[in-house]
Amino acid sequence: MKKIAPFVLAGLLGCTQYTLAHEDHEHTFITETDAVVVAQKTVTTLTQKDAGLGFGKLPASWAALPAGKVKLHKNGMGYYIVAAQNDAAGKTLYVLMSSEDGEVYDANFTGEFKDLEQ
Repeated sequence: MKKIAPFVLAGLLGCTQYTLAHEDHEHTFITETDAVVVAQKTVTTLTQKDAGLGFGKLPASWAALPAGKVKLHKNGMGYYIVAAQNDAAGKTLYVLMSSEDGEVYDANFTGEFKDLEQ
C-alpha cells in the first residue's frame, strides 16, 4: 500500500490542477467586424485625449470618419491591425489590437509595430 499511495496522490493532484486551471475559462475571439468597431471608437477617443502614443491628440476631423474609411488592414496570429483613413488629414492611422478580446495595444501612422511578427 505504501508503494501505491504516492502514485494515487500524484494522480489526484494532476487532475485537480487541470480542473482548476480551466474552470470558467473560455477563449473568445472578436470578429473582424468587431475589430473595426473597436478601432473606430479608439480613433474617436484619441481625438479627446493624448494617449501618449507619440502623436498627441488627433484633430477633430478623425472623430467623424465614415465607416467605410475604417477597414481591416491585417489579420495576424493573435492580433488585428485596422486602418483608419482620414482623407481630410491625408493620413491613415493603424490600430493594433488583440484578436482575442479586442484590447488595443498601440496605434501609429506607419502600420509597422515593433516586436510584432507580421
